[in-house]
Amino acid sequence: MLTTIRIQDFRSIRDTSVKLGKVSLFIGPNNSGKSNFMKGIALMAKCIQMHPSLALNPDVFASLVPRNLYIQNIQVPIRFVIETKQYVDKAISLIIGYDYDIVNEGRVDFRQEIVVLNNAKEMHKFSGYVDQYYSDPDEDMYRPSDEVIGLKSEIFNLVVYRIEPSSFALSVGLSHQERLSSSGKNIVNFLYNLGQNHKSRYRQLEKDFSKCVGSLVSISTPADPSEPGKLKLKFFDEDDISYWAEEVSEGVLYFLALLCIVHQPSPPKLLLLEEPEKGIHPRRIKEVMNFIFDLARLRDIQIVLTSHSPYVVDHFADIPECISVFDRENGETVVHNAADIIEQTNQEYKEQGLPLTKYTDSLGEHWVSGFLGGVPR
Repeated sequence: MLTTIRIQDFRSIRDTSVKLGKVSLFIGPNNSGKSNFMKGIALMAKCIQMHPSLALNPDVFASLVPRNLYIQNIQVPIRFVIETKQYVDKAISLIIGYDYDIVNEGRVDFRQEIVVLNNAKEMHKFSGYVDQYYSDPDEDMYRPSDEVIGLKSEIFNLVVYRIEPSSFALSVGLSHQERLSSSGKNIVNFLYNLGQNHKSRYRQLEKDFSKCVGSLVSISTPADPSEPGKLKLKFFDEDDISYWAEEVSEGVLYFLALLCIVHQPSPPKLLLLEEPEKGIHPRRIKEVMNFIFDLARLRDIQIVLTSHSPYVVDHFADIPECISVFDRENGETVVHNAADIIEQTNQEYKEQGLPLTKYTDSLGEHWVSGFLGGVPR
């Protein structure tokens, strides 16, 4: 499990760290850097697992460094520092960037270094990507350390989910889809495969769906009568009346996508999910969050969420150390840990002889009121 991620010089992020638990939450106003941090984690995973040129080219890289540095032509690499639960005293530093020919003012080779640190001291340097080792295991220069190989297993098949329910009404040709795509556009074929090859999971998904939606009790992916050779998403109520996907609400479709993520046969070890409350009635958010925490606990998955909902924040009342509060100061992303904010505030109250406040009793309300920060100004 990843316990800390530090990102330097990536988009709006100059130097920011977050603490992570089994399930973690990023909160803050729009444009505060939550999505940038998510994208940074995804880029880190790509660069560790595949050849850098497949992850980004020089022009893409230039768009990822902080704009003020790019305008000033200050050439800096992007750096990630990752700590994991398995190696308590060690950290893995990933540095990516392009070396420059100063005389000819041109970019040269892509530079990538993965360094294992023990109490900030360099232990092992590996200039490559993890899969490179398996193509030529006899070359020491391609041999990553156990810590780096372990990190790859933690982030293998990482997915950032940004669900697009509007695509669920489309008819699609049959194809094998074992995992839900990041946008959910393959949901019809995913459900078809789940129903054909993982029947117990499909039945549980339908049971959970019926329990939370109520008016709809089952799901199917029949042939579309108007488009031969294609499948389409259909729902049934308790009277066996059917509804195509375009006839149900976006909230129902989004909730179905969340259940598909939860019930995947082989979910990613690290799952990044933006705004799980989107389109969900506030009274149903508790069920959604219970599903997410059950997924993390029962299937040993680490999950990072973003949210604008105080109801989601309330679900972290017992673990405020897993909440990262994002904001912008002077155009740069800054992050504070909710538990640290609460502890610091109560320490100040104590020093002033004031009664302490148990903020976790209504954490979502305190966040909305501005106590934690990370709210629109």
